[in-house]
Amino acid sequence: MIKAGYPADLTARRHKHRVLAVGAVAFAYTVVMAGGTLTIPLYVLWATQFGFGPLITVVVFIAYVVGVLGTLLVAGSLSDAIGRRPVLALSLALTALSALGFALADGLTVLLISRVLSGVATGLITATATSAIAELVRGRRTAAVLSTAANVGGLSLGVVAAGVLAQWVTAPTHTVFWCYLAACAVAGVSWLVIPETAEETADRTARWQPRIRRPVLPDGASRVRSFVASGVLVAASSGVNGFFSSLAPAFLRDDLGVSNFAVIGVGVGTLFISALLAQIVTPAALLRRDIGTALLAVGMIVIEAALWTHSAPLFIVGTVFAGAAVGTLWRHGLSVTDALCDPGNRAELNATYFLFLYSGLVVPALLLGFADQAVGTRASSTMLAALVISTALVGLVLGRRTASTSTPDTFSRPSTYLTPVEENHE
Repeated sequence: MIKAGYPADLTARRHKHRVLAVGAVAFAYTVVMAGGTLTIPLYVLWATQFGFGPLITVVVFIAYVVGVLGTLLVAGSLSDAIGRRPVLALSLALTALSALGFALADGLTVLLISRVLSGVATGLITATATSAIAELVRGRRTAAVLSTAANVGGLSLGVVAAGVLAQWVTAPTHTVFWCYLAACAVAGVSWLVIPETAEETADRTARWQPRIRRPVLPDGASRVRSFVASGVLVAASSGVNGFFSSLAPAFLRDDLGVSNFAVIGVGVGTLFISALLAQIVTPAALLRRDIGTALLAVGMIVIEAALWTHSAPLFIVGTVFAGAAVGTLWRHGLSVTDALCDPGNRAELNATYFLFLYSGLVVPALLLGFADQAVGTRASSTMLAALVISTALVGLVLGRRTASTSTPDTFSRPSTYLTPVEENHE
């Protein structure tokens, strides 16, 4: 005899399992992303310990970006082929191996190898976890918020935790990563409750081969322009991340006189915390290209003013504006990307979006590394600000051109900022 309450109980259990699965994916995503920023407050210690300067610091950071970009190009669609769970497990394993390398590092070579491994793990998990969350969560807006919260939340948690630990523990360049390995172990346990969410096909494994793949774009000229505009804007915002993830700690110490590692961690983490809050609390109506670009310009100008006037409070104010811009542009771009995805290529298109994001880290970081040695901190940071703002303006103009060529009757309401697909899904 079937109990009357059975269907309701079954629905409740399924909902509970779904919530648990989403939490597990988000937690694993957060842990892996935290590994990418744990190193930020520690660069100044490694520089002293191993005897390298700003340019080598940038090279170590670029090693991480190379790992991310190479993985996105070669294996961005891997989870579409073999499933989300195996790729999530591989990412967690590589993250743990990277942390072990950092904990035992005795020279620059080990740092570089560990950073590449951390980048590979990040490249694997970004498209995979983003796709898994989108497949588990009902509602594109909620999925975008959760994905970006896990991504940026992990970045902020990593740098703040590393800064606080570096200030209070002995042998911080080792202890930080032993503590992080414990978090990786917990994430590994949480992986056990994650279900497979990728669409099943009979020949799915046979479809994937390890090779460099051309980035995938959505179908239709207007949809491509919309996607590329969002990609250019998120690349511009990544230029800010490149600065904060490589040389900002040295700038805070040498130019602003901040020597406390916890303060450095919180100062850099303010960027990611502001980005996280912007994604969570900002109404969807304000997640627009023009608002994100304006916040980015204001943030970079105020940061520059802080560096020229040696004002730490002004630096924090600029960081808050820049972080809000990063969060706004990241969530906007992710929402657009998700709206343009087909079930069979979700991870592949997400991988292309993250290619834009991480490509935006390379040039600004290299520019800072070379220019800092040639013309000094303030002049090099001014060059970075000009590059970031001009790139964002290119993305904004491209987005406006997309809107101007859209067919009016495809909109649910008039808009001068969004394409038809963005209008319907933002």
